[in-house]
Amino acid sequence: MDEKLLGKCGFYCGCCPTYREGGCRGCLAEHGAGDCFTRDCVLRQELSCCEACKSFPCETILTQPHTTVLDKAWLLWKRGSRTNR
Repeated sequence: MDEKLLGKCGFYCGCCPTYREGGCRGCLAEHGAGDCFTRDCVLRQELSCCEACKSFPCETILTQPHTTVLDKAWLLWKRGSRTNR
């Protein structure tokens, strides 16, 4: 796994069809400030990825559109699971 292709939301860009077909360079290379809430938030907090945040999954990624590619049902399960944090 190429860690440069790990998106700040936790999604691995290397498995994305758009990336593999050359339509995207990956989270950090392709996007800038203001393009992605999750990317901006993680960089502002100097974290490696969203899951490293003590508030993960936060209310914003659970309720706002286009904040993460992660499955909302999984995020809700993760929030309720004390053993999987």
